[in-house]
Amino acid sequence: MKKQQPLMIIAGMFVVLALGYFIYDRMRPRCDTFIEQTATRLSAKLHFIQSANSEMMIGREKVQELTDSSQKVALHLKACCQGQQSGSFSADQYQMCVNGAKDYENTVIQVTNIIRDAQTAREQGNTQLSDQRVAQAIEKVSEASLTASDLGKLVGNVAPLGPAPVTPVKVTKTEQEPNNTILQANLAEMGTTIAAAIAPQNDVDYFKFEYRDPKKRRDMVTVHLQNQSETLQPSIILFGQDKSVLRDWQAPNAQGADLEFWFSADPGKDYFVGVGSHNGSTSGRYLLSVTPQKAYDDYEPNDDAFTATPMKIGQTLEANIMDGPDVDWYRLSGVKSKTVAVHLENQSKTLQPSIAIFNSDKSLLQDWQAANAQGADFEVSFPAELGKEYFVVVTSHNHWSEGKYRLSTR
Repeated sequence: MKKQQPLMIIAGMFVVLALGYFIYDRMRPRCDTFIEQTATRLSAKLHFIQSANSEMMIGREKVQELTDSSQKVALHLKACCQGQQSGSFSADQYQMCVNGAKDYENTVIQVTNIIRDAQTAREQGNTQLSDQRVAQAIEKVSEASLTASDLGKLVGNVAPLGPAPVTPVKVTKTEQEPNNTILQANLAEMGTTIAAAIAPQNDVDYFKFEYRDPKKRRDMVTVHLQNQSETLQPSIILFGQDKSVLRDWQAPNAQGADLEFWFSADPGKDYFVGVGSHNGSTSGRYLLSVTPQKAYDDYEPNDDAFTATPMKIGQTLEANIMDGPDVDWYRLSGVKSKTVAVHLENQSKTLQPSIAIFNSDKSLLQDWQAANAQGADFEVSFPAELGKEYFVVVTSHNHWSEGKYRLSTR
């Protein structure tokens, strides 16, 4: 039975949770940002459509219909976002949600523009054109409602992937109290599973994990909490080596739920994981594992010119952009013509690539980004000098997408 912790520790935990939420609010995943941006744009459009003039033109019922469908889209997007953050939706499934929301927003924009045209026509005395535009606006409102309904069906029919399989445990450890502050964190090896418990309800458990890779490669690391009780609703905070809060998560609003997420780990860095109960109101046992996924490609590390992977004209390499910040550098040699073509065959449905060419002195020669479409192939060409070396750099556009690719030159 764990001892009651001093009030100072409890108060400290509330400060950490508040700080964690503040930083999380500034570092939200892109799905949260997309929801907020969409909501802001829709709010501006709806404000115009809900005005007295618009209501008089298309009717109160149609205005209410559009308002209701917008609220439904917001709820559907929230479900998609939660599915992506928990890992229960694949990237393709999440993208289907995003596309549905964009279709809805485009329709609302069309309604707004048509109503403006109708008002302008009426002010100019062209009642025939005004009536035509009003009819079009009403039709578009019905189309928006249908799009919202289709998005709801899509969210409902998407089968969650379920938790990713946990790597078999290397060693099983048992939590050692006291570990109620980050300075008392239990030292644990990545790849192990730790048996622990939240008891009493305001208990907090801290663990320190070292990420070490012999080749100094970045990696994606999965944090998995397997709930072994029917009462615990867990909450997890991730801290960096300097003990600053990186992210925080809480399980779905259900006691007994598992919790899983992943983060990008830098080689040679330590990370702290704090486990508590949501709002300090539940307790129970759990198993915690922190497992590197070996998500890097065979050529890592090649994140800069000094670690660039050698590549010859005519050679084909298969690699990946592991996450948004990932950058792949290649040192290209064997140039035998005045023009070099670089072809990127996209092997994912998520990556939107960018390619840059640097001279041998590391000065930028040219850069390009793929069409605004994830999963698209990409080919560029640049003027070259015979026998000269160049750097080919592959990244994701705006550093937010990821996926596999095949790179070739000629």
